[in-house]
Amino acid sequence: MGFFSWKCNGCGHPMLSDYATNEINKWMHWVVVISASGSRVVGYYDGYGRVGGWDINDSGDPCCWHHACWLKAGKPDTFEASDYALDQGYFFDEGAHDMEEPQ
Repeated sequence: MGFFSWKCNGCGHPMLSDYATNEINKWMHWVVVISASGSRVVGYYDGYGRVGGWDINDSGDPCCWHHACWLKAGKPDTFEASDYALDQGYFFDEGAHDMEEPQ
């Protein structure tokens, strides 16, 4: 299976694997994922649906955040399914996701 991703519920940019990052957006591969049952995992997104060894597809639609966006939003723990990223978090034009890390 190829790359796929979901959009962050904070900024709307996709979770990125390390293969798709640069110096500006590298922070977008450290993520928080919340399942519908309330389980939460924090870790690096691998681009193939796994965070910290957990296959986030196993629990249905995930609720995804970049870690920095999640912190800025006050660490929400409510579940809201994320939109699928049509660019798969990998197939995008240069600069499309060049956004500085929110503080």
